[in-house]
Amino acid sequence: MGAVVVTVLLIGVGSYAFVRHTRVQQAELKSEDDRRAAEEDRRAAEAEANRKLEEAGKKRQAAEQERQARAAAEAEAKRKNEEVEQQRIAALRAAEEEGKRAEAEARTRYAALVSQGNTDSKAGNYDRAIADYNEAIRLDPKSALAFIGRGDAFTNKGDHDRALADYNEAIRVDPKSALAFSDRGVAYANKGDYDRALGDFNEAIRLGPKSAHAYRNRGVLYVHKGDNDRAIADFNEAIRLDPNNALAFCNRGKLKLNINDASGNADIAKARQLAPSVCQ
Repeated sequence: MGAVVVTVLLIGVGSYAFVRHTRVQQAELKSEDDRRAAEEDRRAAEAEANRKLEEAGKKRQAAEQERQARAAAEAEAKRKNEEVEQQRIAALRAAEEEGKRAEAEARTRYAALVSQGNTDSKAGNYDRAIADYNEAIRLDPKSALAFIGRGDAFTNKGDHDRALADYNEAIRVDPKSALAFSDRGVAYANKGDYDRALGDFNEAIRLGPKSAHAYRNRGVLYVHKGDNDRAIADFNEAIRLDPNNALAFCNRGKLKLNINDASGNADIAKARQLAPSVCQ
C-alpha cells in the first residue's frame, strides 16, 4: 500500500510540473504572439504613417505642380496680354503717326489751294479760283479764309448772293474775322443795303483797328452816301495804315477831283505808280 502511494505521489508531482511548464510555455507563446502582434501593429502603424506621409507628400507635390502650372499659365497669359497691349499701342501710335502725316499733307495741300485760288482770282480766273477754294473748303470746312476767298471770287463775278452766303459762313466759323465782316459789307453794299454794309464795316474796324481794307471800304460807302468828309477821313486812315494801298489813293484822288480838289491828281498818280492797272 505504501509503495502504491508513493507512486501516485510521484506521478502527481510530475503532472503538476508538466502542467506548470505547459502554462509557462503557453504564457510565453502568448507573450510572443502579443509581441509579434504588437510588432505587426507597430509596423502596420508605421506603414500607414509612411503611406500617409507619402500620400501627403504626393499631394503637396501635386499641389506644387498645380501651383507652378497655374503660375506658368498666369505668366503666359500676362505675357500674351502684354504682347497684345504692346501691339495695340503700336497700332495706335502707327495710326496716330499716319493721321498726323495725312493731316500735315492736307494742311499743305489746303495752303497751296488757297494760294492758287488767290493767284487765279487776281488773274481774273474766277471760276478756276472758285474750284480751288471748293477743294480747300473740302479739306478744311472750318477755313474762314477759303470762304472769304471764294466769296471774293463770287463778288468779282457779280454773284453777290453767293458771295454773301460765303461771307456769312466765314463769320460763323470765325466771328472775329475783320476781313470777313469787311467783305460782307461790300456784298451788302453791292446789293444796295448800305445800312447793313455800314454796320459790317464798323464791326470790321472794331475787330481790326489796323485794317486799311476796312477803312477803305467804309470810305467808299460814305462816298455812295454822300458823306465826303467821312469818306476822305477813312481814305486818309487807310493810307496811314498802309502807305502802299493803291486803291485808297485812287479812291481819295477821285473823290478830291469830284469836289474840285486838284490834289486828287497827285493821289491818282501815286495809285498808278503803286499799281498801274488799278486807277484807270
